[in-house]
Amino acid sequence: MSSHQSDFPLQVVEEEGRVTVCFPANTKLSEANAEEFSRELLALTEQRERPHLLVDLGGVSMLTSVILAKFIALNGRVRAAGGRLTLFNPTPVVQQVFKVTRLDTILELHPFAHQIPA
Repeated sequence: MSSHQSDFPLQVVEEEGRVTVCFPANTKLSEANAEEFSRELLALTEQRERPHLLVDLGGVSMLTSVILAKFIALNGRVRAAGGRLTLFNPTPVVQQVFKVTRLDTILELHPFAHQIPA
């Protein structure tokens, strides 16, 4: 297991071929940090064969349409590399955003980590 350090407020754990990203409590993802957010997550998938990126949304209190677009783009890049992007543990507010935008039908989104298929 290894850990990744970044200026962006995320905790990254690499284990068994999976990269799991967690945000601190009350993280707001918006236009203000969208480019850094995208850059950090893309960097975690580069140079990997069939990357599996898991993003724990439990600490995210708000996200904007720009961030949703970044998730869609990231999903495309990861899938093109033969990998998988899995979002899980969304707060009720974040879950509602995915549901209203119907992105919960496009992106792999799970309420809890234990429900993620291997």
